[in-house]
Formats: sequence, C-alpha cells, structure tokens
Amino acid sequence: MKHVFLLLWLWFPGPTAPPAPLQPLQIAERFVAPAGWADMKDYLCCEAAGQAKQETLGQQIPARLQRSCELLNQTDSTAVVAVELRDSAEHRDFYLHFAKEGTTWKLQAIRNLAMTHLGPPMVELLSALPPAEVAEYDRKHPDASHAFTVGNLRLWTAADADIAAHFRKNKADFRKLLRLVQAGNYFVADSLAAGEKAANAAPAVHALLRKLYLSRVTRRETGCASCLEFVIGGKVNSTVGLLYQPQPAQLPAMTPERLIMLRPLGEGWYLYKTT
Repeated sequence: MKHVFLLLWLWFPGPTAPPAPLQPLQIAERFVAPAGWADMKDYLCCEAAGQAKQETLGQQIPARLQRSCELLNQTDSTAVVAVELRDSAEHRDFYLHFAKEGTTWKLQAIRNLAMTHLGPPMVELLSALPPAEVAEYDRKHPDASHAFTVGNLRLWTAADADIAAHFRKNKADFRKLLRLVQAGNYFVADSLAAGEKAANAAPAVHALLRKLYLSRVTRRETGCASCLEFVIGGKVNSTVGLLYQPQPAQLPAMTPERLIMLRPLGEGWYLYKTT
C-alpha cells in the first residue's frame, strides 16, 4: 500500500510556483504593444494611473509605428525604460519611470522632451529662404548663422539614435571640445555664471560648439556639479544635450521631475534630457 501512495504522489504534480514578478522592461513592452493589456492597472501608480485609465500607451499611438524598449537603469527601487516609436516618416522617444511598491514594479510617470513639434516648421521655413535672405539672416545673427540654426533645430528634435550617431560621427571634435573646456579651467572659479560665460565666449570653444550644433556648455542643467553639459537646445526647462562624467558614481539620478533620461554613449559621455 505504501508503494501505491508513493506512486500516486509521484504521478500527480504538486502545487505550481507563482509566476515571477514582472520586471520594468517586461511591463514596458506590454504597455506599448499594439494590443490591449488586461492587467495594465495592476502595474500603474501615481500620475500614470490617471493618464492611462482605459487604454495602454500602445493602443493610443498609431499602429504603424514600430516599438522598441530599452532598459536604461534599474536599482532596487527605481527603473527607467526608453521607448522608441518609429516608421519611415516620424519618430518619437518616450521614457517610462518605474517605482517598486513592495515586490511589484509599477509605472509611475511617462516623460518626453517637450515642445519638439515647434522644430520642423521652423526648419522648413528657414530652409526655404533664398540665398539673399540667408545672407541677410547671417548678417543679423553673427553668433548663430543660418546653417547653425537649421542644424541645431534638426538635432534638437532628432531621435535619440540620431543624436547618438551625430556624436559617434563627430567624436574627435567632441573630444577636442572637451579638452579645450577642461584646459581652460572655466568652471573652477567661485562664480559658476562667470565661468560659463567665459567658456562659451572663448573663440576655439565657441567655434567647435557651432560646428557640432551645440548651443552652449554649462554645469547647470542636470543638477550635477561635477558634470560638463554640452546643451543642444530646448524650451524652458526641457532640454537635450551631451553630458560628460567619467566617474559613474558621480552621475545624477534619473527622476521624472528633472533628469528624465541619461543614455550612455561610451568614454564617459551620455545623452541626457531634462524636464
């Protein structure tokens, strides 16, 4: 009889283990998929819960857009996932910020660079100017030529992947610009504003900033006192640029309130966006 019970015990499966908790990247992939997600509300909190009441982000965007998700950072309590939406005609980058509640990861905020819709009409208008008007524009704007302004606007509104490609293509000039700023010791003075003004006014620095379609170099964009920030552009507090910090431990933390994205590009360089 004992053998019969043993065979029965071996034959019938025991209780199944509960499924592993979803990780931020898995939640993001479900949230941006074209199909709906029945369990969506179980993984939302804070402002995201108020924004996605009935439909996921994936249901709200055009079905033709390709979607890809990338985990940018994950700690014990927070995580950020970048979402790229793209087709042949348009692109969008979003950043999903997660917080951990107990053992469950929840999406708390959705962020992107603000007011980039203003860029393409401005580029179209400037690109249509005849040569005589371009010359007049350059005369009136000696510090920001027509060519620089168009290139800067395009870079400001570009996809993350395209900005990263711009950095890789011009890495030698970015390195040269970095060396010039470091050698000038502009940001070691007592006045941060005075140092920033001197750095951006230095002829060699200014020339490279314009060549790379960068508006300025500063240390006041991301809340990192030891980082150098090479700003592309933006509106109000929503900016995009390249950050240099060779010590990962000194990098600022990503938050929905300020630094919404920080993407490594290699050799201490990062692509950043603020809000």
